[in-house]
Amino acid sequence: MEKWQDPNVIALWIAISVVMVVTILLFVVKIMHSGYKRMMQANLRQARLQVEHQKKLVETALVAQERERTRIAADLHDGLIGRLTLVRMKSQVGATPVEVEGLLGDSIAEARRISHDLTPPLLDFSPMHDLLDNLLDPWQQKLDITYRPDIRAQIDLTPENKIQLLRIAQELLTNVIKHSGATQLQVTYRQTEKSIILLFKDNGKGFDTTILKNGLGLNSLEMRAQYLNGRYLLRSAPGKGTRAVVAVNLAA
Repeated sequence: MEKWQDPNVIALWIAISVVMVVTILLFVVKIMHSGYKRMMQANLRQARLQVEHQKKLVETALVAQERERTRIAADLHDGLIGRLTLVRMKSQVGATPVEVEGLLGDSIAEARRISHDLTPPLLDFSPMHDLLDNLLDPWQQKLDITYRPDIRAQIDLTPENKIQLLRIAQELLTNVIKHSGATQLQVTYRQTEKSIILLFKDNGKGFDTTILKNGLGLNSLEMRAQYLNGRYLLRSAPGKGTRAVVAVNLAA
């Protein structure tokens, strides 16, 4: 009998083969387990980062809401209540009806302005590009504003979505007026069946986005964009103006 035909030799080779196969399988399982563990750890880190980011956005939302309440209270106290108090004082010291009528007219106008800021009139029936036009129009005297509505499809936005878009536009406009030092502003509103693009571009002094990227206003804009299932993008540099884009996906 040949040596390789010896049952003991055959059994030995079978045992060696089994050991090798088991060793290879264990090695493969270990590699797969290690890779799976690294993948799970990466997913957990990503999940923690997302949770922390969402928490920060919620905190920003609460602060923004409180800031808005404070602003409205200040408008009521310093604007409307102050004017009405003046009307009462004038009437007590014998002001003429014409003077009192003028002061009452100013008070009514102030009340309308505050009401317009809270909920724009005809919100349900006005198209979004007209609401933006009404928002920008009062600032034409202080800033050279070029507004370009690009309506490629008629869509029905909910009042909640219109309000969020208007609040985004108000925030961007406030940033331009208060902080940019710009003299010119280009606003583009593009509306299609699947998306909305809102672009603000100014010729102001710009800023370093790596320094101010976590500001309250910027976080508030990102929060509102996420509410609309959209994204907020900002590009700026010192001396080069600022370009802000809000892209909303309507197909999702």
